[in-house]
Amino acid sequence: MRILFFCFLLTLATPGFALTPNLPAGTLDANMVVQTRLGPMDALIHAPRPTVPAVASRIRGVYAIDIVITTGSVYDVRVLTTSGNKSVDAAVMETLRLWRFKPRMIHKLIVPIEFHGKHVTLGATR
Repeated sequence: MRILFFCFLLTLATPGFALTPNLPAGTLDANMVVQTRLGPMDALIHAPRPTVPAVASRIRGVYAIDIVITTGSVYDVRVLTTSGNKSVDAAVMETLRLWRFKPRMIHKLIVPIEFHGKHVTLGATR
């Protein structure tokens, strides 16, 4: 009976609850390196660039990726700061869902993106 109860509890758990306590969150920098409180990490395995509709002026957006720690896959993408263009935000979110990370490295990634025409610059620039 205890085993059945334990299995039931496991099915209720979502990826967001799995092993997140001590893993850092990070911010993508201009060199495609994840900057965390523990220092830089080479956490990206697969990070295709978004293909977005051309924009007339330079715009920026900031997006958050929530990562399944055990697999490194993405389970949620959110807009933190909109680019102001719904089709650009939708294209970016669709592409960010395809990103893959090394397992057990980070649980969340903040991705600042700058758009100019059809050119996309990923990561924070200073």
